[in-house]
Amino acid sequence: MSDVSVKVEIAGGLYTLKVKSEDESNVKQAVELINQKISEFERNYGVKDKKDVLAMVTLQLVSQLGKEKNQAEQELSTLRLVLEDVEQMLAQHKDNIQKTEE
Repeated sequence: MSDVSVKVEIAGGLYTLKVKSEDESNVKQAVELINQKISEFERNYGVKDKKDVLAMVTLQLVSQLGKEKNQAEQELSTLRLVLEDVEQMLAQHKDNIQKTEE
């Protein structure tokens, strides 16, 4: 895949990024989310300093990402345990079949 140049606006600043073409829509969605959160913080908390708003948005988004990562890891761990149980049941079933064939 090729790189594309994407112009984005975050907190009133214009930035040009080079991203893989398959990542372009993800980057645009991230920019939209960041700008949405900035507007929410400015509206709900009366914060006008862009640096403060960006720090607060960053903290909120990274905290949320960490929480989702932990949840995903717990779900994956549970799925691994279930898969191990299924593998054991299949092995036991295979053994039972072999014993009846003997």
